[in-house]
Amino acid sequence: MLEKEPVTLERVYQILLDLKQDIEFLKKAFLENPDLREDFVARMKDIELEKAIPVDDFAKRYELE
Repeated sequence: MLEKEPVTLERVYQILLDLKQDIEFLKKAFLENPDLREDFVARMKDIELEKAIPVDDFAKRYELE
């Protein structure tokens, strides 16, 4: 079995940086190709608006365990 990294501030910071890079990539793609943005917005309208969406396995999903 793979050994899990301990949860550290540095690990959380790296996860946040990775998310920021993903968001920047999406923003750039939408600016370069507006058709992608319209399709994305159309798909997101199907998702109910919630203040928070609980994620049962958040720690496992983001390798924080």
